[in-house]
Amino acid sequence: MKYVRLLIISVVAFLLVISVVTALLPSQVKVSRAANLNTGADSVLNYINDLSRWKYWYPGFDTLQLENTGTQNGKIVKATVKNIQLRIITANDSLVTVEMKKGAQPVYSSWRLIHYSYSDSVTIQNYMDFHFKWYPWERFAGLVLDRSYGPLMEQGLKNLKNGGVGNK
Repeated sequence: MKYVRLLIISVVAFLLVISVVTALLPSQVKVSRAANLNTGADSVLNYINDLSRWKYWYPGFDTLQLENTGTQNGKIVKATVKNIQLRIITANDSLVTVEMKKGAQPVYSSWRLIHYSYSDSVTIQNYMDFHFKWYPWERFAGLVLDRSYGPLMEQGLKNLKNGGVGNK
């Protein structure tokens, strides 16, 4: 009986320590990548704000089937790809934000064009916002997001810089 009580107290103490440690981890993580583009590359946002054109530049979308669920001004702004719901929530001449939802917690991915008055190039910045609940496994998962999404974002920016994978 003495060992069972010690085991229960040890498990409770361990879970309490894990909960305290994960409470110190951030509840929001932003993964960001950027690339410089030549002058006149403002049209790169046309690849982003039309989900039907993602197959030309977004890594892995060239082989997936896009299910159109909403259009606006002739562009697909809502779609489903492999059980992931995509919805463009902001689209203007310098920012496109897409909500990616699989399950209950959405992820917001944004592409921003940054213009410089003293340069002949623009910078496109891609960043993804992740929001976590208090659950320890979600907070710990946030520690590896940069390594898992960073290379995918870099490849997407490289494809946009080169004018799209499928060459329009």
